[in-house]
Amino acid sequence: MKITKTEFEEIVSEKFDKLPDIIKTRLENVEFFVEESGSPYLLGLYHGIPFPKRKNSGYSLVMPDKIILFKSSIEKGCRTREELEERIEKVLFHEIGHYLGLDEAQLKKLNL
Repeated sequence: MKITKTEFEEIVSEKFDKLPDIIKTRLENVEFFVEESGSPYLLGLYHGIPFPKRKNSGYSLVMPDKIILFKSSIEKGCRTREELEERIEKVLFHEIGHYLGLDEAQLKKLNL
């Protein structure tokens, strides 16, 4: 299922708004991006210093971390808007999990 980039970004925003406040308040110095394409096997990417490792005094005046969602990879295989929205949510929450310091095994236990 294909949608416009604007529609995709609106879904990302809606899913972000569903996050509990306790998580949203921990999201510091991180930006979210939607890119049309990337690797065909990569749905999302977190690039930066995970939140738990930011505690040293040397962490200041650095560029924001990035969470990137790859639109075409996420759309691939989705037949309905509902499937697409579920996949966007899962990928978004997965990458936020990496930001929060969770590894793949921990995210798998959370079904993300």
